[in-house]
Amino acid sequence: MKRIRAAAVVLGAGLMAGCAGDIPKMLATHPDLQARVMDTISSNTSLAGPMIDKLIGSDSARTLLHEKLMSNGDATQALMGKMAKNSTMVDGIRGLAVQDSVMKSHVMTLLKGMQMAGAK
Repeated sequence: MKRIRAAAVVLGAGLMAGCAGDIPKMLATHPDLQARVMDTISSNTSLAGPMIDKLIGSDSARTLLHEKLMSNGDATQALMGKMAKNSTMVDGIRGLAVQDSVMKSHVMTLLKGMQMAGAK
């Protein structure tokens, strides 16, 4: 019985190792497989979280992720909404914005306008 189990484990490992090299090629050449894998990851938070961590960890993938996020109006709006409710994030954004002289002028104009509106 132990020999059969051991043989099954070795056979399974061998099959998995043999298939592992083909997975990237299969994903690159089979759109239906790509869709199934992406649907599986996107519908399962225990898979999606680590995938997002991998994307964020790669400079090129992170850049693509930012571009995709910012080109999606609903996602951008949701992100801005979360940031707007966090004073630390608002302070961070303001701090980054005023590093650019043109944006600093814009921020100062907005603040002056808010002061004037509050004085009335």
